[in-house]
Amino acid sequence: MHSATPLFRRLSLAAYFMLMLSMYLLLFVFNKPAPQNMLPALLFHIGPLLFPLRGLLAGKAYTHAWAGYLALYYFIIGVWYAGAEADRLIGLLITFSSLVFFFSAIMFARLQGKADKAAKNTTA
Repeated sequence: MHSATPLFRRLSLAAYFMLMLSMYLLLFVFNKPAPQNMLPALLFHIGPLLFPLRGLLAGKAYTHAWAGYLALYYFIIGVWYAGAEADRLIGLLITFSSLVFFFSAIMFARLQGKADKAAKNTTA
């Protein structure tokens, strides 16, 4: 295993939870939707983040790989909100955390995949 693999895993988990927290802040503090729109807002803003949770916590390289691409959806949301004067701060936080999550998840998947392949070749 590469020495940076655990670092990228911890960094991707921290950025993932920061992204989840920033989306929560966006919905419940900065841009509170009307009560009848709360469920759709939760489903579209926080719902996709729940899909990779189990695999990220388990440290699966495959989950990190595709969850990194999920971060691009949140990058678009962050840029969208950063363009508005009132939501600039939370938009920048979402953008930053999605970029950190993307790069750290992809790097973890790459390094862990190489380590898994090397371990498989030595046992075969």
